[in-house]
Amino acid sequence: MCCHCDEELELPAPVIEMLARYRQLQRERGWDWGAEGLSAQFRWARFAYLGPVLDRLGDDPDWAGAVRSVLAERAGASGIVVVEVDAEGGLTAFAGEPRPSAPGVTVPIDVIIYSAVPARVTVDGHPVTVAADGAAVQTLDLAGPSFEVVHGANRLVVDNAVRIGAAAEVRLVSPACARWSVTDGTGGAWFPEGVQPKWDVRNRPYFHAADVTLTVPATPLTVRCTRGLEFGVVERQVEPGGTVEADPPRLIDPAAAGWYGGDLHVHLNYSGDLVCAPRDAARMQHGEGLHLMSLLAGNFRGERVYDRELLESTAGHDLWADAGIVARAGIEYRNDLLGHVHALGPSGPPRHYHAGHEGADDWPPNRAACADLRSLGATVGYAHPSWTPFPDDWSTDRFFARPRSVEARELIADAAAGVVDSIDLISPADDEGAVFLYHRLLSCGLRLAATAGTDVFLSFARGPGTASNPPGWGRVYAHLGDEPLSVPAFQRAIRDGRTVVTNGPWLTLTVDGAGPGAVLDRSPGDRLTVAVSCTGDAEVTLAGPDGVLATGAGRHSLTVDGPAWIAAVARGPGDDRVLDESAFAHTTAVYIDVAGRRVARAADARWCLDYLETLRAFAGEHGQFSDPARRADLDAVLDDARTYYRRVLSGEV
Repeated sequence: MCCHCDEELELPAPVIEMLARYRQLQRERGWDWGAEGLSAQFRWARFAYLGPVLDRLGDDPDWAGAVRSVLAERAGASGIVVVEVDAEGGLTAFAGEPRPSAPGVTVPIDVIIYSAVPARVTVDGHPVTVAADGAAVQTLDLAGPSFEVVHGANRLVVDNAVRIGAAAEVRLVSPACARWSVTDGTGGAWFPEGVQPKWDVRNRPYFHAADVTLTVPATPLTVRCTRGLEFGVVERQVEPGGTVEADPPRLIDPAAAGWYGGDLHVHLNYSGDLVCAPRDAARMQHGEGLHLMSLLAGNFRGERVYDRELLESTAGHDLWADAGIVARAGIEYRNDLLGHVHALGPSGPPRHYHAGHEGADDWPPNRAACADLRSLGATVGYAHPSWTPFPDDWSTDRFFARPRSVEARELIADAAAGVVDSIDLISPADDEGAVFLYHRLLSCGLRLAATAGTDVFLSFARGPGTASNPPGWGRVYAHLGDEPLSVPAFQRAIRDGRTVVTNGPWLTLTVDGAGPGAVLDRSPGDRLTVAVSCTGDAEVTLAGPDGVLATGAGRHSLTVDGPAWIAAVARGPGDDRVLDESAFAHTTAVYIDVAGRRVARAADARWCLDYLETLRAFAGEHGQFSDPARRADLDAVLDDARTYYRRVLSGEV
């Protein structure tokens, strides 16, 4: 289906055993095979209308009410069966328009259960627990027209969710591995054998292949084909029984100018409802035209470190590298009090994979973990830095609202310590919150690269949010110049700041001919020529330590009045190709020094100093430290950072 990616890659024995164990867990436990005890959002992840329910829910805790409201607007929707348990335990069912199918082919059907009383219902053999006045979901992969629902002594057969008709075939062909979507008139999704069924944030099904034949019902189909954010979309209305040839048009070609796109935060297996092998990830990477992918070993909510054997068997070596594609196993070090960091290209396993989970101490501080990862040759970046934007008064109240979350709380200290290479400005979290933190650090003379990590879970068929998007829906582009693509070359570019991040628009910046990451020494009164270009309809701004310097693409002339930094930012509405809420791109800064002095803004330094005191109090209230010496280690990290920001405040940087 997709060049050599459909052959089983040569895997070390520990990885083969790991995958066998995961598949056995999946057979035993089904959904949530990692036994993480996932939250309601994850339990509903395969529900076709999860996105609208989450939008409707907002801050309202009435999950069942939100589900009812969304389904009421979609009365009769195909692929949905609603089962109700009344106060006496009786069962009734309401099915939407039957999904067309063919003999021997499975069709996913969402069964929504409402119950007036606490109930344990069996749906086609799957036990489902429902709270009183609550709602639950069970997604079935039906190969026939009917299934049975049981509650106590009550049994109900639902026989109109699927309509079995004649079978047909459709062949899909593209010059290179591509992302395909095949749907029937009811919205039903069709997949070939041997691929992971996936849906993106817009609830569009997809899979990756170059030449594949599908068995489908003999009904009109819609076929879409693309290859990630560098390519356009081809869409065809077809009748089964023929061949669809599609060659998505290239829209941008950054590699032609030495820019290569990577995704630094991808999880191969992370519980969920699927088990993914490395060849599945390779197929997706090829199909997205993604140059570099970092598959991260990491824990979720407990001690299990997913894909640890993959990392420990291959660290320091490429998983695959050919035809402009390279992948490595990396690490996500996770502490839900202090933040998560990802590591690209470590030469071996770390001393610590996580801290603070399942009652363990929030120790060591992230600074120690970052230093350990860098000693292994990895580039280290803070992932999904903020789940909320910061208000105009720069308040941190929302940033510290949840004791156990994933915000990059130790970032301000670790950047000052020099143990961090980058910050993700594109992630599943709030991009504007990340930008706020980035600009504060830049204005304190710190030079971090802008990076992107999508945090996609390849083992989740659907959501929540962007979790089941294809890898590379957001990318960091690194300028390698004349160097061939390799992990070490990509790492050097990150360390030098030769990067731009995007989820769609292609954004470029030069200052006096120098690109992102460059350091220019200038004098007050000097004129700078700034050139910016951007594709699409995004609005472009030039940002600096005092805010917006200029707007619009093209050439701008700026006057140096002191040390500064200059970055380009593009913001725009989402479109059919952007798999995020809106279009966004941001360059790493170009740095303007004056007489060798870096920018040092007092307001930003004061904010960082206040922030560190807030973090100290926050850790004292919510941190887990079994030994006062361990708490003292974190205090030492914060004290060292305060020393740096005091120097900024006094103009010593």
